[in-house]
Amino acid sequence: MMNKPVLLLLLGSNIIVPALAQDTLKTTPKQLKQVTVTGKSDLRAAKEQAYTVTAIDATRLHNTTRDINQVLNHSTGVKIREEGGLGSNYSFSLNGFTGKQVKFFLDGMPMDNFGSSLSLNNLPINMAERIEIYKGVVPVFLGSDALGGAVNVVTNQKIKKYLDASYSIGSFNTHRASINSRYTTDKGFTINLNGFYNYSDNNYKIDVQIPDPQTGIYGNTLRIKRFHDAYHSAMGQVEAGFVNKQFADKLLFGLIVSENRKEVQTGMNMDLVSGQVFNSSNSIIPTFKYKKENFFVPGLTLTANANMSFVKSGITDTSSRLYDWYGNYTVKTFGSNSGELSYYKTKFRFNDRNALASANLSYELNKNHNFSLNHNYTYARRKGDDPIAIDPIPFDIPNTLSKNITGLAYKYSTLSNRFSATVFAKQFSMSASTVDAEWGTHESMKTSYNRTGYGVAAMYYVFPFAQVKASYESTWRLPEGEEMFGNGLLLKNNPYLKPEHSHNINVGLALMKTFNKHKLEGEINYLYRKAGDFIRLESDGQISRYSNLDSVRTSGVEWSVRYTYDDALTVEVNSTYQNTLNSKTFDHGIPNYTYWDRLPNMPYLFGSFDAGYKLKKAFYSHDALTFGVGGNFVEKFYLFWPSQGSAGTKFIIPRQFTQDAAVTYSLQNGKYNMAVECTNLSNAKLYDNFKLQKPGRAFNVKLRYFFHN
Repeated sequence: MMNKPVLLLLLGSNIIVPALAQDTLKTTPKQLKQVTVTGKSDLRAAKEQAYTVTAIDATRLHNTTRDINQVLNHSTGVKIREEGGLGSNYSFSLNGFTGKQVKFFLDGMPMDNFGSSLSLNNLPINMAERIEIYKGVVPVFLGSDALGGAVNVVTNQKIKKYLDASYSIGSFNTHRASINSRYTTDKGFTINLNGFYNYSDNNYKIDVQIPDPQTGIYGNTLRIKRFHDAYHSAMGQVEAGFVNKQFADKLLFGLIVSENRKEVQTGMNMDLVSGQVFNSSNSIIPTFKYKKENFFVPGLTLTANANMSFVKSGITDTSSRLYDWYGNYTVKTFGSNSGELSYYKTKFRFNDRNALASANLSYELNKNHNFSLNHNYTYARRKGDDPIAIDPIPFDIPNTLSKNITGLAYKYSTLSNRFSATVFAKQFSMSASTVDAEWGTHESMKTSYNRTGYGVAAMYYVFPFAQVKASYESTWRLPEGEEMFGNGLLLKNNPYLKPEHSHNINVGLALMKTFNKHKLEGEINYLYRKAGDFIRLESDGQISRYSNLDSVRTSGVEWSVRYTYDDALTVEVNSTYQNTLNSKTFDHGIPNYTYWDRLPNMPYLFGSFDAGYKLKKAFYSHDALTFGVGGNFVEKFYLFWPSQGSAGTKFIIPRQFTQDAAVTYSLQNGKYNMAVECTNLSNAKLYDNFKLQKPGRAFNVKLRYFFHN
């Protein structure tokens, strides 16, 4: 006689397995304990890469009024120095590398050619899902010639339908608005609409000494409002295409339009005051994005990005007025051909045409072996004119620069992913056509370079909660267009710039352990950088220029600790020490008297802390009340070389310590949100750059609506 069928019945968490029988069916009930299915989030996966990377969860900051720069300024190894308030020039430093040495990406697309109206200091935090900070070695898939690291802002790509709209108002007549949205049909058609608007009078008070107009003798320090420092910027973006189709996992065509205008109050310091100077920029950027997994071959993934930016920028300094800090002015009778900040009046305008095309092929042979090939092409063209210029300008004929960067990588991982290692090589090439316009000359020049880099990154889990990482890279960074071309006013050109080279080493330990409701995360990293032909910005009065410094060595340690209790209490502390030294022994055959000096005008010791407590169901079953405090510390540092001058006469940027506080209230599980924030709580006098005072205490209120489906 044949056996009766064996039935398996799953009801809730009870599994009933019938026993085998010939004539009768007997059941034996078994109670299955609670099963928890866990997987790695994108944030966790980013942190666990073999590269030294810090991954920031931006979603927990969406109710704050911070921009992306302000968020990054609380991360290990990162120091952002601003000249003033909203929209002011800023310098981004990562482990001793600054400016163009660090590359910025938006969803893996380089932001180099987006123009000044679309940069990290005006991107709202609501645009980001997470922010990845790569230190030292930069992955091949980013296709970059970064010297010391990269920042990749990753937007949300998973929610099919959502609307995130916010508006904030604050001190100094500051207004910030943003909107991010997506709508995807069941058939895969999708459209993204994003935009932001920023405005501030920046009329905060500063402490200045005003010279007597007759004697020129400086009087007592007075507290006076800035009167010519307003800023506004705006951006609109639309993308349309298809997702999750047979021909593409993502196919998007888009357009970005952005513009800004910034009044210029001072030059490199606050001794010279202007009341008419301003700069402006507007950009039009068509974009293309494509991604397809299993591209003709199982395991092969193709990702491609392209854009073309049309950027028009201008600097206007045409006034013959001589202003003081009260806003009073006299008309120049002597030197009337000079501008307020420039040697000669200028109405300089330039047109940039920039192009980008990148493609990345990734092939997963199996769970152990992965190969990737990336190529990145960029082209920059700058042409300008100045109808009132006295001398020839560098942009009468176009200045052009093109780059090709190719990377090849192989990754090996164990099946358990306990160990992984990546080896890679990169090829860098550049050609430039520039003009030497120093002291009235106007000589065309052509330059080309070819360089090769390589590296390795590995990680190993000593314990399930302890991961060690190590990476090394020999890499190159090719000069950027703005560094070679200048901007036609206060930033002079340097067509003789050479590529800079660096050996980057990182060794680190990361810990993550959960005890019931307690979660502890920590990391400590050692870094070493040895750079040659280091490109840095040097100033001479109001004028600045990029130049090569022969040899620089950086070593340092950074650490962070984060504690979370029951998704309610969060405390995070971090600190960075980096010692960047001039290792050039001889200067034109003469012993270099600044040998082994710490590089001037660069912070070397800084840190931050953040703490927050979320009270769920504070008044209703669907609300949350969050309290947060934070702080930032920067040790004092010298403006010039430490070996120059006596101890009592050295110029320093003083020690800085600021505190912030915020209260956020959310209703309907985060649908309606309101935040009240206070920055620079103690109203400390702040300087990121010598004698360029930053805003004091400020208050902001933000309203946010978030809907998703």
